Amino acid sequence: MSTPTRVPPHVAGGRWLAGVASRPGQIRGYWRRGQPAPVQVSCRFDVVMVVGYTLTQAVLDELRSSGQMIGPVLYDHGAETSSWLVPVRPGAAWQMPFTVLLTAPADGREPPLVAMPAPGVGRVGSLEWLVQPDGSGTLTRHSDLAVALRLARPALNRSGPAASPGRLSNSHAWRTS
Repeated sequence: MSTPTRVPPHVAGGRWLAGVASRPGQIRGYWRRGQPAPVQVSCRFDVVMVVGYTLTQAVLDELRSSGQMIGPVLYDHGAETSSWLVPVRPGAAWQMPFTVLLTAPADGREPPLVAMPAPGVGRVGSLEWLVQPDGSGTLTRHSDLAVALRLARPALNRSGPAASPGRLSNSHAWRTS
């Protein structure tokens, strides 16, 4: 009798992430070339971008200490922003300091594309998964992220100067317009 082989989480995560595209083979093609792939938001998830490594780590710490489920989190070392994969909430408002929500535009234009490296390969350019997709489809809930952001912000004051909101850009987002 043979024992079924277990798919490593990063492989399952790559399958899940590529599966959001209408042509998963294109996503995997970028990854085979060692490049981040343009993944469209608002199919299975939206993205909340958070400014600064210190704030990102403080939010991760808050979520972990409270036992909340944490979905994939991508960090862009060049832009100093993290991208949190969250459930799609059509028409929902998101207003939190030091953040921006990437979602489908209300006017019907194509949603933005976000550059995402393959899970399990380490840092690709300036991009690195802090929490990798594992294939489970787990996403960070908006409400949990909002609470953690509120609780984590005082940590910025204790650790030094806060990141400037002007730094928030869509540096790893491709625009389709």
